[in-house]
Amino acid sequence: MQVAGSLVSVLMLCGIIFNFSVIKPLNESVRGLRDCIVELRRQLTDTEAKRQKMAERLSRVEESAEHAHHRLDVMEQRQHEQG
Repeated sequence: MQVAGSLVSVLMLCGIIFNFSVIKPLNESVRGLRDCIVELRRQLTDTEAKRQKMAERLSRVEESAEHAHHRLDVMEQRQHEQG
């Protein structure tokens, strides 16, 4: 019986050492990775929102350039008709 008690004590001590030397550092690493993933997702969301705004602005600029080219074509045509 005394041997069993000693064995349980030794195994419990090994479990505590294993917990502090292996499990806790792994849990901290997992928490750190989770925090990094959350931050990367936030940055990805922000980047996608900025990309969407830039795409909308580019579309408006292209439309404006198209109108400007049309106005220039009309002016050029009038100049040829007058000249």
